[in-house]
Formats: sequence, structure tokens, C-alpha cells
Amino acid sequence: MKLSIIIPCYNEGEVLPLTLERFNALSHEWLAREDCTEVEFVLVDDGSQDKTQELLVEASKLEKHFKIIRFSRNFGHQAALLAGYELAQGDVIVSLDADLQNPPELISEMLDKINEGNDVVSAVRKERNTDSWFKRFTAVGFYRLMKGLGAEIIHNHADFRMVTRRALNAFLQFHENNLFIRATFPIVGFPSCTIAYDCADRAAGETKYPLRKMFEFAINGITSFSVVPLRICSMTGLFVSIIALIMMFWSLIANIFGLTVPGWTSTVVPLYFLGGIQLLFLGVVGEYIGKIYTEVKKRPRYIIQETKNID
Repeated sequence: MKLSIIIPCYNEGEVLPLTLERFNALSHEWLAREDCTEVEFVLVDDGSQDKTQELLVEASKLEKHFKIIRFSRNFGHQAALLAGYELAQGDVIVSLDADLQNPPELISEMLDKINEGNDVVSAVRKERNTDSWFKRFTAVGFYRLMKGLGAEIIHNHADFRMVTRRALNAFLQFHENNLFIRATFPIVGFPSCTIAYDCADRAAGETKYPLRKMFEFAINGITSFSVVPLRICSMTGLFVSIIALIMMFWSLIANIFGLTVPGWTSTVVPLYFLGGIQLLFLGVVGEYIGKIYTEVKKRPRYIIQETKNID
């Protein structure tokens, strides 16, 4: 069995020497298993601006199992994962981040789960003690919201997973541009399980997911996997319309009986309220229309500038 390990990299120059050294050492342990005959590392440089590419090229010259993919620019973490999945040659494929917060030592246990008959093994965090209180709060809220909106997402699971070739081939049949990978694998099917781990502190460097990117990621996930926001808009519009009809009849009756009192507040407040509701819902509808726009253009999800050690 050939094992492929996909590692997206974006400005990971500080942590990459530690990552490569650790993976290289662990590869001997995996090759010592009876079920593993070959290991390849697919490292995807997502348009890094630091010394990441130089380190990757140097590593690929020393070790042929380090296979390098370099994007022409930054296309994002999901695109980097997708490129790794499409170019990996293994019978079993695992993806994890370069910052060593996902412990690569867990791969042996994940292989055992594959041998038990599972096609997808998702690694989930036991706790979020290494995160700030704000990130913990928003992460819990995001997973609950996604569940509430009907998305089949695994709580506290990012993109640290192991899949078999048949599960990956099924996943690669999804061709949408706005791909939200962690919620796509659960709907692929096949036997699956989870395995818990303790998330370590980042070995070096800084997080590549500031607040803005986390917000964009959440919006993409919600609009890619649920039409519930559109239904909420429709139901709220229906409710407001019913209230408006009731108010119209009340106004007519009050006018007939001479109960109307001229007032600025009663005129302006409904206008502000309805105007705000309309703008909000136009924004929600716009998000979905924007997704349709990007899908119908069928632009490439990533562009590869060069590769190393890839046939």
C-alpha cells in the first residue's frame, strides 16, 4: 500500500524545517509496517511570499519522496488541499497542516482504522485549550450553526483526515468552484469513523487564519451547503407581509372611526425597519447569486506554476 501525505503550505518558512525533519523521521516508522510499502509527501506551496518555496525545492532535491506543487499565486487553503488530492498517487491519502498542530504520529492509528474497514477517518480535537476564548466561542458557534442549517459537518474536525482511494475518487467527482471540503466528505458516504487527538501549539510562525479569513470561510461554508438562509428570508418576508396587511386594515378602521393621530415616529420606524430587512435579504440573495456567477464561469480552481518530483 502506498501512503500519500498532503501538506498545504503558505508562508510556513519558519516551521517548515521542523515539519520536514519530523515527517522524514516518521516515514521510516510507517515503512516498517507490513501494510505500507511506499510513502510520498505532496507539499503544496499556495503562493508563499517567504522562503517556503526555497526550502521545499531544497528538500525535493535531497529526498525524492518530497513532491512539490507550486501555485502561480495564493488560491487558498481549500484549493491547495484539492490540488494535493488530485495529484496524490497513494492508495491511502492523508491531509494535515504544516504547522504541526495536527500530530503526524496519529497517522499510524489512522491506518489501523483504515485496516478495520473504514474509508474515511476524521481526526477531531479533544479540546480547544490552545485557542483564544474568542476563537473557541466562534468555532463552537460555527459548528452548531452549520449543524442547525443541515450541513453534515463533524464537530471540531478541520481537514486532518485519511481516506482510501475509492473514497477520494468519489470526492473528486464534485466539481464546484466553491468547494467546502470538510463538509463534502461526509456526504460522499462510505464507512467512516473519527479519532480524537490533542492539538499542540503551533511549532513556529503565525496563524494563516485571521478574523477576516475565518469569517469568509464560514460564509462560504454556510452558502455552499445550505439554502436555509434563503428560506429564512422567504419566511420573514411572508411574516412581514402578513403584519403589513394587518396594519393596513387597522389603519383603515382607525381612519373610519377618526382614531388616527398624525405622527412622525409611526411613519419613519416602519420605513427604517422594512428598509433594513430588504437590504439584509438582498445581501443574502447576492451571496448565492455570486456563487452561481463564479460557478458558471468555470474558471480553474488553481493554477500550477511548477512541480518537482511529480511524474
